Amino acid sequence: MRMFLFRLKERFKHLLPVWLKIKILELLGLHITRNRRETNAWLRQHAADVTGDVISLGAGSDSDKQGRRYRDYFVAAASYVTADLSTERGAQLQVDIRRMPEIADGSYDAVLCGNVLEHVDDFLSALAEITRILKPGGILLLGLPFRQGLHLEPHDYWRFTEHGIRYLLKDHYEILRLDPIDYSVPHFPASYWVKARKR
Repeated sequence: MRMFLFRLKERFKHLLPVWLKIKILELLGLHITRNRRETNAWLRQHAADVTGDVISLGAGSDSDKQGRRYRDYFVAAASYVTADLSTERGAQLQVDIRRMPEIADGSYDAVLCGNVLEHVDDFLSALAEITRILKPGGILLLGLPFRQGLHLEPHDYWRFTEHGIRYLLKDHYEILRLDPIDYSVPHFPASYWVKARKR
């Protein structure tokens, strides 16, 4: 049945206005992708034991699109702050992830950054800033796309392989987990999520 509904959606999607397509997908329960469901399950598991002060970079509205907020996943955290390029969707801090002088070195025990770095032209500067604001021994929860369609164009610049992620983190982090998400296409996951500890 789901496959039939998916094919029907694909066949007629160009005929409907965007707002109507979204409503139809919500009514049919097809607005949540497998990648999103698996990402949320992974985050619920790996955020539960994170303690101390947490910042979510690129947080937007902080919605997990399944009726909860990501802050709810961090049940052991002392505090949870949201940050984004703009505060329009409810983020508490307005920051440019490439340069965050308003945040002091070693301010946070954990950083959540999911589906952000692919939209940053200088993602290496962003990763350096993430590392700077994270305390030694702090936890990085990082989500990066591999098999995803273009989105938020024209600011969609990068895709990341498992080996590229290991290379990016090798100098400053110990990788605790690196998991493919949505392996519906063999050897071609939709994304990767990493739990790493800053050295």
